[in-house]
Amino acid sequence: MTTGEVRTMHVQELSTTDLIPCLTLAADREWPYEDRKWEFLLDVGQGYGIVDQSGDLVASTILTTSGDLAAISMVLVATKYARQGLGTRVVRHAVAQAGEATVHLHATSTGRPLYERLGFRSLTEVDARTGVLKAGPSRRTTVADQGDLAAILAFDAATFGVDRSNVLSGLFDFADRVRVVERDGELVGYASSWRPGTKMQSTILGPVIAVDPADARALIADLAADANGPIRVDIDNKHPELGQWLAEHGLEPVFRCDLMTLGGRPLPGDRQAIHAPFMQALG
Repeated sequence: MTTGEVRTMHVQELSTTDLIPCLTLAADREWPYEDRKWEFLLDVGQGYGIVDQSGDLVASTILTTSGDLAAISMVLVATKYARQGLGTRVVRHAVAQAGEATVHLHATSTGRPLYERLGFRSLTEVDARTGVLKAGPSRRTTVADQGDLAAILAFDAATFGVDRSNVLSGLFDFADRVRVVERDGELVGYASSWRPGTKMQSTILGPVIAVDPADARALIADLAADANGPIRVDIDNKHPELGQWLAEHGLEPVFRCDLMTLGGRPLPGDRQAIHAPFMQALG
């Protein structure tokens, strides 16, 4: 493929009908088979990709916008097109589509130089911790159902500073379990657990949103008990005490990334109450 031919390839929209090409592209870069995650993101967000002359999807990204907050995720370029500018092209396209929204993403050490060249700046480091949590259930939380969705959406909006109902309205269809903490009849915390792929056994815990850190630990402990196996929780460095608690109870860091925003803009809302994101792809 010549440089001229690469330049003629244009960015196009992706949808859930492009799930298989996205999974094929992910496999090319040795990403895990996260079919449930890809399908969810393509449903709640807008996918963008580049297809080559052979009809293969060779670059991708997904933009998920909630109010004035926009997340960029799933940035991939096929191995045979590495370092030919396709990653830059799809990210720039997504940024343009985000308009005036505050754009954020999670970047690995491999991807960070690309994002820095595009104007993203790191706000904090995030550790993905995995293992079997060696902590008994707290019995302070209760299992939630669809009837709790309105309260969850209101609490989430107050925490994030934006309405994320476009993402969270399908929470009970996507998540394996949702738990809440209530005090004096008011919801003061919620969290969910979910599996990124139909062939994967590990469970991701997120979001974990709570005003009180003790409630965050309780939500994690009870969801881990429900999972009855290995879990993953993504914790940034504004919650060192939670990271220490997880380490003391069997969860070890497996990789680190940076939470970045375009231009280093601050993120809205009460970030201290956000103990773990829904997923790094969404914040």
